[in-house]
Amino acid sequence: MALKVLIRWEVKKPLLDEVLSEVLDKSVLPDPRDQALVAELINGVVRYLTYLDYLLARISKKPLEKLDPEVRNALRLGAYQLLFTRVPTQAAVAETVKILKRRRGQWIVNFVNAILRELARRKDEIDLPPREMDPAAYLTVRYSYPRWLVERWLTRFGEEETEALLKAGNERPVLVVRANTLRVTREQLLLYLKAEIPGASPCKYSPDGIALQGFQGRITNLRAFKVGWLQVQDEASQLVSYLVSPKPGERILDACAGVGGKTTHLAQLMRNTGRIYAMDVLPWRLKRLEENARRLGVTNIEVITGDATKSIETLGGNFFDRILIDAPCTGTGVIRRHPDIKWARSPEDLIRVPEKQLLLLKSLAPLLKRGGVMVYATCSLEPEENEDVIRRFLEEVSGFVVEDARKALPQTAHELVGEDGFLHTYPHRHGLDGFFAARLRKNN
Repeated sequence: MALKVLIRWEVKKPLLDEVLSEVLDKSVLPDPRDQALVAELINGVVRYLTYLDYLLARISKKPLEKLDPEVRNALRLGAYQLLFTRVPTQAAVAETVKILKRRRGQWIVNFVNAILRELARRKDEIDLPPREMDPAAYLTVRYSYPRWLVERWLTRFGEEETEALLKAGNERPVLVVRANTLRVTREQLLLYLKAEIPGASPCKYSPDGIALQGFQGRITNLRAFKVGWLQVQDEASQLVSYLVSPKPGERILDACAGVGGKTTHLAQLMRNTGRIYAMDVLPWRLKRLEENARRLGVTNIEVITGDATKSIETLGGNFFDRILIDAPCTGTGVIRRHPDIKWARSPEDLIRVPEKQLLLLKSLAPLLKRGGVMVYATCSLEPEENEDVIRRFLEEVSGFVVEDARKALPQTAHELVGEDGFLHTYPHRHGLDGFFAARLRKNN
């Protein structure tokens, strides 16, 4: 199952977590441990792709790029198990070879068997690119990131902090949930969850967040999920909703709503009153949003399928008290959750994507009431998508000012706000997803 998903990902480049969810939902594997192993193997290979390929290339006489996708990904699967899991060497090699025995020639089977056995013998002897000669090459291989991104972060952060950021991006994040305070307090939910998940603990920055340390399995199987007491949402993402600080009875636009993590949090902060217009270009996301809203008991959301820069015109101007733009971005702040992101991005994205982000801000600004608040957020670490977009917006659209994020955030999160007044979170500094958010007030 893992091999099929990896081949599909390499050949067609779909979003990895969507393919994985689809595969596990249709899975013939009833045991949650087997499902967890499938996810671990797939994410692990994608996470450490460059490192695996580097070591395999030092052993294989045939270049990896000349192998067909099935053989190449079978080698990666075997190598990942040998290097990063507790699967015994004999089992890792034998199971990988067994997959190929069913439909490949004997020479392929012998070839893969020989490479994996040699890797098991020599895995601690193969030298990485010398760090002192080329730090970017070393870090690129050691932590499996595209070289252009490593070089970019080296320039911005320096070698020590870049390594910490790369390392944090490869760590599996703790699952974080948000207490649905329409139905339960965080303290009540925490007490309930601790019986099943002893490591559950309150989040440091978000008053609604709970970290499920040590949780294994699928969150959808928890009774607390089924009865709508919680929603999966990273702590940094929860803080964006606080930055919007919606009030009961207001009209809110969530312009890029996705599956509704922030939308349902806004509804919760509004005590299920007023109206939230949730927009997205993808109908399947809004369908998931509606499912989440029903489960959570949220009733003040209206969904609109379409591009926020076009479809919202029918609502007229000065319509909203607050607007949230959770802008599509390169996602460099959430690589630890979505390892395929780093292979899907290119330097050109940092020219193309900010233009779309700026267009979103400029298109939606007229829909905000005078005195209203617009929050712009991304899960990117790149200034081109964050500070630069806000600077350009303020230069091109009059009447808006930046408000210090501390005005709206809980006291516990004030340390995450920089001197510029923006919310900045980083995986290696705060243990959160990497987010940027700016709060803008419309004065005329």
